[in-house]
Amino acid sequence: MKLLHTADIHLGAKTYGRRDPETGLNTRLLDVQRSLDAVVERALDAEADAFLFCGDAYHTADPTPTQQKIFAQCLQPLADAGVPIVLIIGNHDHPVTYGRASSLDIFEYLDGDIYCYRKPTEAVQVVETKSGPLQLIPLPWPIRSQILTKEAYRSMEPEELRAFIEEKYVTYIQRRADDILEKGTGVGPGGEARALSPDVPTVLAGHVTVQGAEMAGSERTTLIASEPKFTVGQLSVRPIDYVGLGHIHRAQVQNPDGHPPVAYAGSIERITFKERDESKGCYLVDIDSGRTPTTRPTFVETPARPFRAFQVDVRESEAPTEDILQVVEGADVAEAIVRVRYRIEEAQLATVDQARIRDALAEAHTIAAIERTVDPVERKRRTVVTRESSLEDAIRQYVGQHEDLSSMEDDLVEAALALDAEVPDDRS
Repeated sequence: MKLLHTADIHLGAKTYGRRDPETGLNTRLLDVQRSLDAVVERALDAEADAFLFCGDAYHTADPTPTQQKIFAQCLQPLADAGVPIVLIIGNHDHPVTYGRASSLDIFEYLDGDIYCYRKPTEAVQVVETKSGPLQLIPLPWPIRSQILTKEAYRSMEPEELRAFIEEKYVTYIQRRADDILEKGTGVGPGGEARALSPDVPTVLAGHVTVQGAEMAGSERTTLIASEPKFTVGQLSVRPIDYVGLGHIHRAQVQNPDGHPPVAYAGSIERITFKERDESKGCYLVDIDSGRTPTTRPTFVETPARPFRAFQVDVRESEAPTEDILQVVEGADVAEAIVRVRYRIEEAQLATVDQARIRDALAEAHTIAAIERTVDPVERKRRTVVTRESSLEDAIRQYVGQHEDLSSMEDDLVEAALALDAEVPDDRS
């Protein structure tokens, strides 16, 4: 069986975007649309049996109609081709207020084989594909507001609640896995009872945090400090063949040599310059659930917009502008989002021609910034000479303000005193 696993689309993120003159939309919105179209096309070209989307379709829980339209349009070719679409609710998809619909709930009412999961199910889900049944254990983002509606849990401290969620999720996974191993009963596409089997491809699709997962450059570990976290072993229990996850934006397979693979598809577009060196894409997953189960996830890159960042130190340069241009002009900036940072001495400020730098970046999609760090000229303390100052004191203060005279200080003092001695003393 072949699956396409993606996540963390974040439609609505507009960082470094501008208005597209043809569509009137923010160009970053169009970037995400282009990458999502590429993911869907890859699924169709590979004749994927199912499309797994593991959370965070939008950047906020209240997407605009335009953002919802784009997401629906991108998925429509899959629905038209009869490819089942599994949607897992992520933390960005769900509103904070209890009782409100998530931003993905509407897709349950569209034509096509679309399955949307906002909470763990009471039974293993069985999705029909052209290659046979796929057994699915959905593990959406744990929604604390739903838990806190129950009187028994309202008094829990944050740490207690986190531990409670971890325990419940781990127990849930093990129970669903046991249902399959014991050849129990699952739920089919129409809600009918379906027999389960450990010989049928089984996937856990979730939006959670795995301990030890490597963050993308745009993510901060402080933001996930209080989140429930799970070990690879807690998620990769028999007879699961693949654990497809969303939430962490860096694509990675946590146990590349183990079975089943535990993989984050990562995001499909870059958001900040901290992600400039990261590949963005999705996973095409081949599952063979035979006597010796094997699963092979293959990373497929998306046409994510490139980010280019330049750092130039021109403090020792006699031609700062030329040195900055040499670095910029030697790189491919076509259709990229570009940032230039240069370090310079205060005395050189007037020698940098920012207009020429901007002209050199004309092929860039967006010039995010041309920033300078200025090393200020050391301010010298003024020479203070009073009536009470001796000639020697005055000379030494003067020499102290001129480094090029420091080696001659004693000679200058001696010469000044000698001259002073030759001047007739008529001051009395």
